[in-house]
Amino acid sequence: MRSITMVDTSKTVVMIIDRVENGYLILIPRDHPDEMIQFPQKYVGEFEEGDILELSIRKDESATREARDRISRMRERLMNR
Repeated sequence: MRSITMVDTSKTVVMIIDRVENGYLILIPRDHPDEMIQFPQKYVGEFEEGDILELSIRKDESATREARDRISRMRERLMNR
């Protein structure tokens, strides 16, 4: 039986909405107030200036592995034409 090691690839970042501009949230990371990030509002819904968000990002290990395997098989087929 093969052993699978799970690695925590998740990250949570606290952001403050500086403003909403042309359909984008302009976010300022709480830990890095000198940086700004634009994020399309259509993906998150209605928020407004001054709201504080917790953004969680997690890498999907299984989907990543499957995509890499699929691309590898496609490359092999193309190389063997």
